[in-house]
Amino acid sequence: MGPLAERLGRSRTEQRVLTAAGRRRLAPLFAAVFLQNLALWVPIEKLFMTGIGFDAAGVGVMAAVYAAVVPLFEVPSGLLADRWSRRGVLVLGSVAAAASVAIGGLSRNVPTYLVAAVFLGLFFAMQSGTVEAIVYDTILEETGASTAFEATTGRLRLVESGALVVGALAGGVIAEVVSLRATYFLTVPLLIGACLALLAFREPRLHRADGADESTSLRDQVRATYRVILQPGRLRLVIAVTVAGTLLMQSMLEFGPLWLVALAVPAFVYGPHWAGLTAALGLGGLLGARPWWTRRPAAVLLALMIVACCLILTTSRSAPVVIAAQVVLTTLVVAGGIPVLRRLHDGVPSAVRAGVASGVGTLTWVTFVPFALAIGFLSDRAGVGTAGWALVAIGVAAGILLVVVLPGAPPPPPAPPGPVAGEPAFPADRFLPDDDPAWPGHWASPPREWADARVDDDATLAEVRAAVLAMPPELRQVIVQRDVEGRSAEQVCAALGLDAADEIAALHRARGLVRERLEHYFERRNP
Repeated sequence: MGPLAERLGRSRTEQRVLTAAGRRRLAPLFAAVFLQNLALWVPIEKLFMTGIGFDAAGVGVMAAVYAAVVPLFEVPSGLLADRWSRRGVLVLGSVAAAASVAIGGLSRNVPTYLVAAVFLGLFFAMQSGTVEAIVYDTILEETGASTAFEATTGRLRLVESGALVVGALAGGVIAEVVSLRATYFLTVPLLIGACLALLAFREPRLHRADGADESTSLRDQVRATYRVILQPGRLRLVIAVTVAGTLLMQSMLEFGPLWLVALAVPAFVYGPHWAGLTAALGLGGLLGARPWWTRRPAAVLLALMIVACCLILTTSRSAPVVIAAQVVLTTLVVAGGIPVLRRLHDGVPSAVRAGVASGVGTLTWVTFVPFALAIGFLSDRAGVGTAGWALVAIGVAAGILLVVVLPGAPPPPPAPPGPVAGEPAFPADRFLPDDDPAWPGHWASPPREWADARVDDDATLAEVRAAVLAMPPELRQVIVQRDVEGRSAEQVCAALGLDAADEIAALHRARGLVRERLEHYFERRNP
């Protein structure tokens, strides 16, 4: 085994957490997420809206505009991220957020502020699924496995929660010193800073290696995305529990204050209540990074606690108990959602990862709209206690799905577009025709020698890892067991149920794919 294969083997067997270099690589993304969520205008938004002519009906119209924009643009933005640039889509999202805040600050009437709501919806649509796809692929490139996804996503949730809390506190203080309109404008430089941080981030390229580029037709890209979402199998359960969990969390964020209204709590309680819910996002992120959620007893306990919290909201008339139940429920849903999110990305090829994640987000929005209408109708006609039974039903469904999904094996991703076991590793035009008089079937354009190339540095290792991860499973298994784990041909045949001819053919094709990727890499590096 050569030095490059030895280093690749060490990275697969030992490097299951992000190194310092990997964390430095993600640091600009974390900084951008913090700045994006440092929304100084949020705590004073309703007060500002009232001052420019909004009434309760106008607020409802604004929410409807926002709710329509997000699902309308989620899947297109995910497809754009897969085909063009995920970092680029996040930059566009930050630009849309800055435009939303600037237009909102300039607004002096309801129609202008509705335009700001449209741009805010665009921001959330472009964020949906894209951030997680970038994090997942970066971890794969850095470690060769997705093991560190939960811990990294947990820290990301903590950053988001911290920014929301800081923004809420700072925004209220700033609004006391300057005008409400100026508080909006002071958020714009933060979003510009987010754009700059994203431009400093080195984007993962696995989705390019997996077949997502401009050479793939848009129709094929859309078909592949929806085929993954709609395919039968375990991934459907993962998507279902993702939707159910998001319904519960969104219900707490959107309708949680209704319980306080019903219990006639003093006005000063609403601030700590909202702070508790936003803090729960970060606490859930920390808990979701723990490895025990994939053990069946922990999954069962998680499910039971979620159902218990929903039952408390239905039966309790104590404000402290209700607030505690909402905070705990939000924490548990976020914690359980992180390993579920890894299951989702584990079952999706990189070429359509952002599109699929955005599609799941769209499905959640489409489901939440009628669910929210039902909660509002039941709350108005029969009280929030009765409406809480709808949450109990969703909680029971989510609990059952969590017990099924978390302890099981992750769903295998569909084979990405590209060479399969029965196809040649190199294009046919690189060989002479079979009827060539001198060298039939031999190289017409042989691979270049790498006499002066460094083949054992970190950059080359990253190219090898990307090539292996982009292979169809039947090729990847063979090259990993032979060239990374150092097994003999007989051992690989026995482990994978192959005969000797199939094993050597798959190994030859897999090595050819690695060689072809490195050849292009060295041509770019040493033209």
